Amino acid sequence: MKVCMTAGGTGGHIFPAIALADACKAASMDVFFIGNKDKMEALEVPKAGYPFFQIENKGYRGNLINKVNILLGQFKAIHSAAKIIQKQRPDIVVAFGGYVTVPVVIAAKLYKINVLIHEQNAVAGKANIFLSRFVDGIAVSYPQSLTQFKHHDVRLIGNPRATVAHLTVSQGELIESMGLDANKKTALIVMGSQGSESVNEVLKKFVLNASSSPHQFIIATGRKHYLEFIENLNVPNNVIVTDFVDQIKLLSKIDLLIARGGATSAAEMLAKGVASIIIPSPFVPNNHQLHNARALSEKGASVCIEEKDLTDLLLLETANEILNNDQLRLTMSTAAKTLGLPDALDKMVDWVKEIV
Repeated sequence: MKVCMTAGGTGGHIFPAIALADACKAASMDVFFIGNKDKMEALEVPKAGYPFFQIENKGYRGNLINKVNILLGQFKAIHSAAKIIQKQRPDIVVAFGGYVTVPVVIAAKLYKINVLIHEQNAVAGKANIFLSRFVDGIAVSYPQSLTQFKHHDVRLIGNPRATVAHLTVSQGELIESMGLDANKKTALIVMGSQGSESVNEVLKKFVLNASSSPHQFIIATGRKHYLEFIENLNVPNNVIVTDFVDQIKLLSKIDLLIARGGATSAAEMLAKGVASIIIPSPFVPNNHQLHNARALSEKGASVCIEEKDLTDLLLLETANEILNNDQLRLTMSTAAKTLGLPDALDKMVDWVKEIV
């Protein structure tokens, strides 16, 4: 069986697709990807070891002239995708969101190839909403997404990254290697792989007050912000500031995660049952991180603090409240695991086989 994956633009789309690709490969399927030539997928997919075929496609934004040019570009992108589909002859296409998936799915349907789409967020993206009328099945990650698609076959599957997180062995020695006390409650603060300049400004003040806490904190600033962050900053002994951490390897060894509300981060924390404070980015399409955060906080798995309300004292007070209360963390952890759906990969692989 041959599977074509398509996903684009952000890690929230790309990494779940790669996770499914790995599972399909383990099930003796051949996998290749189609994506944008100048976006994140062009780097991450080849790094993961999969054939990557490039097309050029842009989102539908800007003034009228730009939109007309982009619409014309869609026909070119569909033609490019169709040539790849015709040559590679996949048995199925699985799309994980991002505007690059639109011409790929349309090209696949021109050749009468079955298509599944996967929605990672609590509020469906525009590309997936548009494509839903053409596809054969839709997988979602949150219960509230089930009613957002007018389709006969929408299933609550979960995010494939949840399975990856569930199976990843956390490296507790990383905490001790950072010079922290393995017996103290630990919070990890990470605002995505790139960090957040606006949240980092709050975190600088947070660091100055953190010495009053009996707990310890690991702050990942993002590589491009690190040197500016630590300049002239007096860091107390219970705080470690670093440019980057591999979040998934620490999740079972920390007591609290303070993070953005992206789909991948949410899937990982739920699978590991980690109590969390989510600070959703206000700079994302459809404000989807806020919807993700609310979906978790409404079930008691997380506390949501919108960036417009964020202060250093509020963050420290909320973190201390959770870290001080073992029963509260247990309740949040239980709620997270209930939402985690760690068997998402198995369900997706089974559906791929079923639909072919």
